[in-house]
Amino acid sequence: MESITLGEVKDTIVFIVALASGIVALYSLLMKGIKTQLEPINEELHNEKMNRLKSDLTTLMYLAETGAISNEQRILAHEEYDVYVENRGNSYIHDKFESLHKEGKI
Repeated sequence: MESITLGEVKDTIVFIVALASGIVALYSLLMKGIKTQLEPINEELHNEKMNRLKSDLTTLMYLAETGAISNEQRILAHEEYDVYVENRGNSYIHDKFESLHKEGKI
């Protein structure tokens, strides 16, 4: 029966550490590449979301201005406005919404 020497144990540990380091480096490189590839898609999705919110809010503010807004639409307007503000929407929507809110229309 053969015995394992300390040198062999050390070599095995060094190999395992090197292999783990290589795997971590490869994983990190792959994730960075994937993130880089997804950035334009994420940007487009964000822009689409903001355009939809702006369109919805514009419609809801028009309904509020004309007095044709329902309670459900009023709640939806506040929820969408909160999301719009969190995502740094433009000041036109902000100013108009706040004006309608002060008037008690929305």
